[in-house]
Amino acid sequence: MAVRIILDLDVENPEEVIKAHKGQLMGLLTGVVMNKESKKRKINLAVAQEIAAIVSQELPKELEKELVKAKFTIKIEENIEM
Repeated sequence: MAVRIILDLDVENPEEVIKAHKGQLMGLLTGVVMNKESKKRKINLAVAQEIAAIVSQELPKELEKELVKAKFTIKIEENIEM
């Protein structure tokens, strides 16, 4: 029997994130005039992808330290109401 961990993410300050990471996010937002919701959607997705990448790299290492052999998957779903 498996278990599921669900992490809901809703970035509340997309404008500040864009300003703070201007150089890194310019490729994501280049040339696109976006409304607030579009920016928020893009930032939510970018943050979720970064979390997924970190978990994919670090979780197996930490499980191995604890002698745990496990399979896991990471799935990103967009447009979830919170």
